[in-house]
Amino acid sequence: MSSPRPAEASTFQASPGLPRWIDASAAAFALLLLSPVLLLAALAVKLSSPGPILFRQQRIGLGGEAFTFYKFRSMRVHGKGVPLTASGDSRVTAVGKVLRKLKIDEFPGFLNVLLGDLALVGPRPEVPRYVESSDPLWSAVLSARPGLTDPVTLRLRNEEELLGALDGDPETFYTSYLLPFKLRGYRNYLRRRSALSDCQVVWDTALGVIFPGRNPPPTREEIARLWGGEEASSETLRTPVPWTRRYLRQAQFLLDLAVFAAAFLLAYALRFEFELTYAVRQRMWVQLPMVMVVQLVAYYLSGIHSFVWRYISLTEVQAFVRGFLISSVPLILARVFLPERYQSWRVPFSVILISAGLAFGGLLALRVARRMDFERRQRLARRKRRREVGEGPRPVLIYGAGIAGVAALREIQARGDSDVVVQGFIDDDPTKHGTVIRGIRVLGSGDELAFLIRQHKIHHVLLSLGDASPLELGRVLALCHKIPTSARILPRYDAVMAESLAVQEASGDSGEVSPLAHEPNLG
Repeated sequence: MSSPRPAEASTFQASPGLPRWIDASAAAFALLLLSPVLLLAALAVKLSSPGPILFRQQRIGLGGEAFTFYKFRSMRVHGKGVPLTASGDSRVTAVGKVLRKLKIDEFPGFLNVLLGDLALVGPRPEVPRYVESSDPLWSAVLSARPGLTDPVTLRLRNEEELLGALDGDPETFYTSYLLPFKLRGYRNYLRRRSALSDCQVVWDTALGVIFPGRNPPPTREEIARLWGGEEASSETLRTPVPWTRRYLRQAQFLLDLAVFAAAFLLAYALRFEFELTYAVRQRMWVQLPMVMVVQLVAYYLSGIHSFVWRYISLTEVQAFVRGFLISSVPLILARVFLPERYQSWRVPFSVILISAGLAFGGLLALRVARRMDFERRQRLARRKRRREVGEGPRPVLIYGAGIAGVAALREIQARGDSDVVVQGFIDDDPTKHGTVIRGIRVLGSGDELAFLIRQHKIHHVLLSLGDASPLELGRVLALCHKIPTSARILPRYDAVMAESLAVQEASGDSGEVSPLAHEPNLG
């Protein structure tokens, strides 16, 4: 391999991290806690493709000694190629893609920690092919016990994507840029690490698995620039994230976990009419971790984890339905096919359905509540702004209660810096009169426009007529001019996408139509 030769002291002393007894104890506890996940992952690997459940590979550890590294197998047994995996690699199985995405394939590494091959925190062990022990930088890195995670690995979650996006040889990029980038980051962390910093890395890793966007990965250009001369320090490797983003998402995830647990316990209570015998309670507590793990996997597979709560809408409801189905099916199959001797793991059908319904309904309710709170805060901010500038709200009417009009209303209601207040809709379809859309009533037709403008002291009219013909649009503009009142034409979606956007303002005082962009052809 092409190896860097930076100046390095002849004797490098890595700072001590977590004691060995803490590493071993934490690994044993993790294996016990994750045992349901490990069993499900092992079963999925075994059923998805022929071959062993565990992938074994020689890695280089402390002092240059080789050891066997364990992972769940995520590739086909007879797949050949370099010991690097890029995104889109045909050797990776369908189950392997899921395991890699959720980092479940790494869980058997806790066994290496128990055996003493790895620490919880330390440089990631490399395959012998890329290790050059005569290099002073490698000597510094190999002076410490390798680990399951470290600050550099946290930032390089996208390593497969980086390698997969290359037009040339991924191995050349890895050995020339990516590996040196890693080695310098490892060395810099080992110089200053402590037991406390190792604990922080473990915590950041756990959160990074749950919230992948928490640690933004470096780009190929950043890696090349850093290796070109800038030190890959911890500050360089860590992109600051606003505290609101870091801790709000974590609090939201904990709320979701609480919903999963509460939904299952409530489902059991409802199923047995709140008369839970000792035997029933025993089964309930045994099944709770399994059900939560299954629901959590469904939570990620359906994409619910990535929704921004304050923007939740009906569009995302189908994801909650998917989550309900994904979480119910494996539990129902287990109920049907598990033998009687595994009675403790067989969740009652009614509990499965009630729990899934309560869980994913509860998740949706949390997000709807967050959106309602967000919109309330926006309205308060809008009122505060108007008070500060000494201006009153500008009441408007929306002409057209169709899709475009509703979209305009949604945008106006969502903006906290808008001084526009929608008083009502106007629509020439009599079947819509008197109906309410997002809290706003359809007041009448265009024939009543003059009366409604005087009654509600309207500042101007927003024309959102969707597929109206140029002749119809011209008629409405002429009506606004006759009253007189100001009118603004809202662009149609297809016009925006076609880059033929036209927004105009019709002034009732002057009778002129003043274009703000391209002038539409009104016929």
